[in-house]
Amino acid sequence: MPIHAIIDAVQFIQGISGLSMSDLFTAYTYRKLSKIILQIKKGNKMKKFLVVLTLAIFPTSAFAIIGFGIQVGQDMAKLDALSHTEGEGLTALTVNSFEMEASPVNFGAYAFVDLFGFALEAEGDIAVGEYQFEFENALSTLGPVDFGWARASYAVTMKKNIMDLSIPFLAKTALNAGAGFGGHVSTPRASVDMVKELLGDDLTNVDAVGEDLEGKLLDYFDENAIEASGLHVQAGLRFKVLVLDTHLNLRYNIAENVYDGSAGFAQVMFKMGFAF
Repeated sequence: MPIHAIIDAVQFIQGISGLSMSDLFTAYTYRKLSKIILQIKKGNKMKKFLVVLTLAIFPTSAFAIIGFGIQVGQDMAKLDALSHTEGEGLTALTVNSFEMEASPVNFGAYAFVDLFGFALEAEGDIAVGEYQFEFENALSTLGPVDFGWARASYAVTMKKNIMDLSIPFLAKTALNAGAGFGGHVSTPRASVDMVKELLGDDLTNVDAVGEDLEGKLLDYFDENAIEASGLHVQAGLRFKVLVLDTHLNLRYNIAENVYDGSAGFAQVMFKMGFAF
């Protein structure tokens, strides 16, 4: 429409209505705003309808459907005392490793997704501990020496809330149970073979000065790492602490020789993170 035609139309409306140009603009603006508000209300009704439809189709839960966080805990196992002797008489070589004073602590991270009432969780953790060992031959004794032990693991677990609980000061508390599969790698215990790898085969004349013991030790651990895999079962509590999604789990791992000579080990894990 030509601009002069618009001006003529506005002047005609002013003449018959007695309204100024600013009044006309205000009336026009109000009308447009009314239409926008009406559209928003219609949109909100549609959104409410979609929310109701979603809740009707998909199962609801007191907890979020995805989450991630960090975890700390302790293995409920430790290396026992062990003595190993190789050779006889003057050529006898003995390594005595002593029982761990404390069970290894573990730390790691996790993530999960809720699949129609079941939570599929993936995690990785590392455990570290300390023990002592000593080396003896016919001529001398070395130690006790402080020595470290480590474990690295991954796990995939399917779990489900089986009971809602009411615990004071904790909101949305639930008891859950689950099972899954995992893999583990742990460092070998100190032994005669390890001492020979570090100091040489002639242990009757030990001279560690100038030896690259750290590099040799890392090579030995890499070549003799203990690998295991197997199933696990667990039970736990899930609850809210403020805005944090929190888990306390007790798990038993069926995996041989992660701890030397054992068929499996238990661990306690405390997890805390965010869920959406």
